[in-house]
Amino acid sequence: MNHHRILAALAAATLLACRAGGAPQAAAAGKTAPAGGPSATVPTESPAAAPAAPAAPASAPKSADPRTEALLGWLEGYFPYGEGELALDALDAVRIPGWRLYRVSKSYAGDKRANDQAFVLADDTGRTALVGDVFVDEARLKAPRPILGESDLDNLRELLSRFLRGRFKLSFDPSLDRRSFKGLRIEHETGYGTYAISAFASAGDSALLLVGREWDRGKTFAEQRRSLIRIDGAPASGPADAVVTVVEYSDMQCPFCKKRAADLDALVARMGKELKIRRVSKAFPIAEHTWAFRASSAGACFFSKRKELFASWKSSVFARQESLSVGELDTFALDFAIANDISEEEFRSCYLQGPAVTKVLGDLAEGFAVRVRSTPTYFVDGVPISWFADGLMEEYLRKTYLKGAGLPLAAAK
Repeated sequence: MNHHRILAALAAATLLACRAGGAPQAAAAGKTAPAGGPSATVPTESPAAAPAAPAAPASAPKSADPRTEALLGWLEGYFPYGEGELALDALDAVRIPGWRLYRVSKSYAGDKRANDQAFVLADDTGRTALVGDVFVDEARLKAPRPILGESDLDNLRELLSRFLRGRFKLSFDPSLDRRSFKGLRIEHETGYGTYAISAFASAGDSALLLVGREWDRGKTFAEQRRSLIRIDGAPASGPADAVVTVVEYSDMQCPFCKKRAADLDALVARMGKELKIRRVSKAFPIAEHTWAFRASSAGACFFSKRKELFASWKSSVFARQESLSVGELDTFALDFAIANDISEEEFRSCYLQGPAVTKVLGDLAEGFAVRVRSTPTYFVDGVPISWFADGLMEEYLRKTYLKGAGLPLAAAK
């Protein structure tokens, strides 16, 4: 690699968070993710402009290279649905044998807060790509050191510690080894247990770390996400023979999740006669939210006792969202259990224990794998919908499944 500064974008664990009283908010580059799960700074007012990012290496001149065009077309499916412009810049100052590094960004026409970017390492066979967020150790660019053992990861641990607040473990994962890269596993501590994130480090110099996953370029992102998202065993509602499956990653302490849950209720009721929709719920508690993980654990408990209790619990929590604290949530959960014929002993043996915690941690890991970057995030048959703008979900459903029926003529195109 040459001695150039790289845009050290926020890693997969440093995500967008629910913004109180408004739309999901992008985490500013350089913010940290505290222990407890996905995170970002949560502003309570209109978001300030993100601080200027470090300079990126000069990109290669744009060309009509058909390989680049094919890569750009494939990457369209990586980002959430919405009208916008996709740009792909080759960062040829960084050279890794067998790979080419790109920065891909999407500028949304409707809401600049939705603007997004990622880094792509495309292999020279055209068959696969590593996609995620990149960190670079500039000292190792100047004094390369190959990765031979655990101690050779210390610089990457220190680098990650600037972005991941709280405890984490970085270790080798040989199943992820690729040409020129050592596969790594980040185990992030939540206070209730750990969830894992995949990563890749440049083996020859230990200077570059990509936090993300490998994707098959022969398949669409939607197809691959459908195989990663576990539907069986998750809380769900709607007809089993539904044409559409909407998977929601949500945080019960997130005000915008509460709003969009009500919006989706109304949308399903309104479109029910035209389109059969099945909804699946996933937990994605944000770390700054003091009782969100506990609420998700309680939901997993109630679902394990009687499936229909989950929806009732979630709506009850949303109804009391603004007034709950950690202690009040614990008391409310116990009262809810007893009111539904679950004994205190039975509830305490489940709440924040064993399978209930495992379920929430599994949802967190799965969310990272499919690139959940805000709460709520929806996947419609594997296609991500951030739903920043009112009407976006209905627009997508009508365009995709009803040929634009019911939309204004301009929007239906």
